[in-house]
Amino acid sequence: MINYDDLIKKPKIDLKIVLVIIIAIILGFYIVDLMFGKRSFSRMIDLNNNLAILEKSVNNLKKENARLQKEYFELKELEGN
Repeated sequence: MINYDDLIKKPKIDLKIVLVIIIAIILGFYIVDLMFGKRSFSRMIDLNNNLAILEKSVNNLKKENARLQKEYFELKELEGN
């Protein structure tokens, strides 16, 4: 007797291939998040650049503050006489 189930080729889905595809998709999402997400490398570089700009601004403001304090005390001294 002929078994017709043996004649029909059933597509076999290999579990290893499915697992590799799922891991590749998850890894892809993770890499994209690292590159373009909130904690990305480009965001870190931008924040470091902003930090450098702010530090320069703070130093300039400190120098201007010292100059203005000197001018203030000189004027205060002239006013006292």
